[in-house]
Amino acid sequence: MVGDHIHQLLVKREKADTLINIAVLGTGWFGSGLIQELFRYRGMEPRVVFTQDAEKATDILADNGVSRSNIRAVRTPAELRRGLDKGQYLVSEVSELIAELKGIDAVFDTTGNILFGAQAALDTLQNGRHFITISAELDCAVGPELAAIAAENKVIYSVCDGDQPGCLARVIHEAKSFGMEIIVAGNCKGFLDVHKTPEDIMPWVRPGQNPKMITAFTDGTKQAMELATVANAFGLKPDKRGMHGPKTSKSSLVQDFLKIITQKGVVDYTLGIDGVDQGGGIFVIGKREGDRISEDMAYLKKGEGPYYLFFRDHHLCYFEAPRSISDVVLLGVPTMAPIGRSADVFAVAKRDLKAGERLDGIGGYTVYGLIDAAETVRAQNLFPVGLAEQAVVNTDIPQDVPLTWKMIDLAEDNVVLQLMRQGKQPPAKENLKV
Repeated sequence: MVGDHIHQLLVKREKADTLINIAVLGTGWFGSGLIQELFRYRGMEPRVVFTQDAEKATDILADNGVSRSNIRAVRTPAELRRGLDKGQYLVSEVSELIAELKGIDAVFDTTGNILFGAQAALDTLQNGRHFITISAELDCAVGPELAAIAAENKVIYSVCDGDQPGCLARVIHEAKSFGMEIIVAGNCKGFLDVHKTPEDIMPWVRPGQNPKMITAFTDGTKQAMELATVANAFGLKPDKRGMHGPKTSKSSLVQDFLKIITQKGVVDYTLGIDGVDQGGGIFVIGKREGDRISEDMAYLKKGEGPYYLFFRDHHLCYFEAPRSISDVVLLGVPTMAPIGRSADVFAVAKRDLKAGERLDGIGGYTVYGLIDAAETVRAQNLFPVGLAEQAVVNTDIPQDVPLTWKMIDLAEDNVVLQLMRQGKQPPAKENLKV
């Protein structure tokens, strides 16, 4: 739910006919849901939709009340400008037009495609427009570099609310606003098998969902990349390679983690929480000492302290995502963005790989991702999983062996690789405060 003060600002924009105009990238499950919600939020609307299927995008807009006579498919900069000037809703299969957008307040990437998202982010940020993404994959791969480019162009790069990283960011800020030191920040997972493949998970794939994306959830790669984005936004680290992932209960979660972690300020996860039938939960363990704090928090049913649990048993994806548009456009702050790189996710062989074999990327048959401290990944020359779809192995690699850069041949004309080589770091500053 949008805060009352934000709602008032959005109502003012609507009454003044100065709507926040959004370009949405992608029409999959999340993208189509976001478009639906933008028509239900006050003060904002999806003016342009970039898609691989213009007919599908037109149907989505029409299903949400837009007259088909006011929807136009565009392929050239001139058509794009005319359509925007006329107040039409536009759809396009030409991604190069992202760099031509004028009169758009922010571009919202829902695709999860790292290469596409990186190029779209560059085209948007260097054009002086804000860029918001659902893609933890993109942020893990080159988020720090994109945040630095955004700062150079005096615009905002942000990971969005609704998925676990953005929701977790809000819980972290809430705990910090209570004076808590962050000990552990993490999410809840019901099942993990690093060797699962798209074929294995087909019975659980819903219509419209990408099997590789569901596999990335199941084999732990997606979670590793999500928690790397959280780590990079708040200066946290994994306590060990791959994290701990204990099975626990809500009442014992704090003590179970205190028994196993070796440092404070870590990201981790639970592998099943007894008594909580939610696979999409998030949690923060905070610490604050003091006699009155201890007494009053116990009275408020938060435990004896000095360690306290802040728990949310859901994340609502595209229903919550428009909040990030308000953060960026109205408040001028990201919901969550990197302040550096303290964690990274590298590729590991999911099965025995043969020299000359092309990797099939995140959620495929060839590799899974593991999180580790960024300095360890650099020191051991480990290959980032975000580049796995563009790589060919040049040697035999046994199952469960980490991939290094020396084991890989990679095309040079790769925007993600170019950004990684730049190694830009964002200015260190706090993320959104709530």
